Amino acid sequence: MSIDYLEDLARAIDNGKEIFVCPGLQTNEWILSEDKEELRKKAQRTANGRKFQVNIYRLVNKMDTVAEDSYLVVRRILEASPTGVPRFQWSIVDTREAADMMRDVSQGPTPYFGAVVEETFDPE
Repeated sequence: MSIDYLEDLARAIDNGKEIFVCPGLQTNEWILSEDKEELRKKAQRTANGRKFQVNIYRLVNKMDTVAEDSYLVVRRILEASPTGVPRFQWSIVDTREAADMMRDVSQGPTPYFGAVVEETFDPE
């Protein structure tokens, strides 16, 4: 179940696993990876395609954020891919209050994550 995937992801982050994310080319598409090097290429491609600055974020426990950090929120749980991979519609927001209000509650309140900027990419 998709919410189980999110809860497992939250536990992994709480246990110190480094997970990085960056936006993809499609609206509300986010790419998650443990490999920041892999995301650098995707972040640059997104910056070039969208013609604006793109960040790579490191996910952290939402309670470990500071004022300048953001929050990555699941706005909607989508139907799983044909191979069974969970799919989500994500958004990045600036406040914990916005994250609480925007998160999907269709299967129970989804966890959301603090997002700390690691790197920034400008369009070439």
